[in-house]
Amino acid sequence: MYRHRELWVGIFLFAILAGCSKDKELNVQGAYSPIIENLSADKEPAVRGDVNTLTAQVLNVRGLPLQFHWTAGAGTLTDSTSATVHWTAPDSIGSYPVTVAVTAHDDVNNVDFYQTRTFQVYVDNEFTRWTRSAAVQFDVAPPVENRIYYSEIRNSLTGESDVWGVTGALGAPQQITNGYFNATQPTVDSDGSQVAFAGRVTGTEGGPSIWTVPSTGGDPATATEVVPFGPNGNHLLGSPRFAPTGPNLLFTSDTLSFAFNRPKPWKRDVSDFSSPPISISNTDPQAFENTNINAAYPYASWRGTGDSIVCESYTNYTFPGQTSRGLFKFNAAGSAPVNPDPVPVWLNDPTAAEPDWSPDGSHIIFTRRAPGRTDRDIWIINAGSSDPATAVRVTFGPADDSHPRFSSDGSKIFFVSNRADRYGLNGVYETERRGTNIWSVGRFDQP
Repeated sequence: MYRHRELWVGIFLFAILAGCSKDKELNVQGAYSPIIENLSADKEPAVRGDVNTLTAQVLNVRGLPLQFHWTAGAGTLTDSTSATVHWTAPDSIGSYPVTVAVTAHDDVNNVDFYQTRTFQVYVDNEFTRWTRSAAVQFDVAPPVENRIYYSEIRNSLTGESDVWGVTGALGAPQQITNGYFNATQPTVDSDGSQVAFAGRVTGTEGGPSIWTVPSTGGDPATATEVVPFGPNGNHLLGSPRFAPTGPNLLFTSDTLSFAFNRPKPWKRDVSDFSSPPISISNTDPQAFENTNINAAYPYASWRGTGDSIVCESYTNYTFPGQTSRGLFKFNAAGSAPVNPDPVPVWLNDPTAAEPDWSPDGSHIIFTRRAPGRTDRDIWIINAGSSDPATAVRVTFGPADDSHPRFSSDGSKIFFVSNRADRYGLNGVYETERRGTNIWSVGRFDQP
């Protein structure tokens, strides 16, 4: 019996000595082991076809010397043995696996630690943030003299809002409108001297009028009322857009009482109020049976040459059963634009909205909402095409991207998005157009 006990004690001591004779390896998370908590990136999202800096965020309570090793499912890695790595992402939008491994040796306890973790890194076009405000922003206008204009909610319960301007990305914002219950849909003329917008002075007004103020700002006492609201005419005013050059202001209105709630595109010279507004749709208001008079054409945008517009169209506009008819183009040249009656649909896509025409007239961008989803993405199509299948998607992911606007040179697109970036707030962003194999111009494909 005693021999058996001595034998088991010997075996136990031998096991201890054997365990101490070599290093032990620990590859599970423990209270004192290094833990890979997250991965940070200098660009959010990572930019396709470009160098992105990735850093492993490691909890290292005991401050052990760490060794790193990175691998990627696609793209190219450099400096792959340090905490920070430079990854040239693939030139294609998508999610790609990037794996970081961490090893450490505990000299005191003679233990090796090892952990690995794989992250799915999302790669997209390059975005630049322009605003930081936590308030909801909308109706962005492209920059003139490097300043963008946009509307921002002042009171989310009542819908009160103001027009703001910001010069340069993340510049200090300047409030443009004061004393209005709400001010939306800003647009700036080509020389940057005045801003037009749709606004109500009080919350009891039935709808907005269209106003202009100096680009330095203004209030109802100093503003010019370009098109006044009326309960039987100009009941639905909106979409003010200055022409690419000159004093013409595009807007939409249900000007005549029997076109109630069916706004059509109009233009007027804001430097000469002795001249009345000019109808662009050129539709006989008495022709109740014709297609144009029974349809609404809101959200109009100029072609860069100022001779044509593109807009949305709906039946039963603002009523239950509102139905999109797609996007339409109108001739807008001269003092009496001539258009066919009815005007044929240009892009027969009921999901397309918020169109904007490039300054050179070659492309049109618009938003599209996928069936069953609430978020929108931005698409671009050749202006000479009328086939929705030829459109190319610009933005991806679960973020709601809306109100796209070309810059004055057509090289960038400004838009409003609730995508999360390093600030975690809503804001106005920009992305860049990319011609075939011309990386210095931008970062997305065009048709």
